[in-house]
Amino acid sequence: MNLETALNEFTIDKDHVYQEWIRWAVEDEDKLLEVVEKAFGGSERERKRASWILHHVSDKDSNVFRPLVDRMRDQLEKVQTAAEERFILRYFSMYYLPNDEEFESYMLDYCFSKMLEVTKEQAPRIYSMSIVYRLVKRYPELAHELDETIGVMMEHANPGIQSRGKKIRTLMTKEGLI
Repeated sequence: MNLETALNEFTIDKDHVYQEWIRWAVEDEDKLLEVVEKAFGGSERERKRASWILHHVSDKDSNVFRPLVDRMRDQLEKVQTAAEERFILRYFSMYYLPNDEEFESYMLDYCFSKMLEVTKEQAPRIYSMSIVYRLVKRYPELAHELDETIGVMMEHANPGIQSRGKKIRTLMTKEGLI
C-alpha cells in the first residue's frame, strides 16, 4: 500500500497498516525518506501519522536517522505539528546526539527555550530537559544553569515534568555535577 493512502485513509486498524511502513522504513532508505517527507512536509494529518511511524522506526533502529540529523535539527525551525517536534526531540533525547559544537549550541539554545515555554504540550519540554542533561554530561559547566531552569519549570509543572526534573537533579547530584 502506498504511503499517502496509509496515512490518509486508514483510521481503523492503522497500526497494522503502519507496521509494514515501519518495517520498510527500517530496511529501505528510500522508504524512510518517503516517510520523512510526509512527516516534515505533508498535510497536518500526514505529518502527525508519519511522525508516529518515525517514532517506531527509531525504536527499531535509531541508526537509520544518523544521515538525517541535520535535517531533523533544521526541521525544528519550521515544525507545524506537535508530533514532528515530539519525534525529533524524543530522538535526540534517547538516541544519537551529534558531538558537534554548532549542533550542540543550537540544541542547547532550542531546548533551554523550550523548557521555559509554558504550553499544554509537555513532552517537548520533558525531552528538552533530557537533551540538555545529555549535553551537561559533555559540558559540566552548564549543570547549574540546567538545575536553575528545572527549578523554574517545576514551580508550576505537571507530574511528568516534576518527575523528569527530580530524576535529572538526582542524577546530576550523584554524578557530582551540582
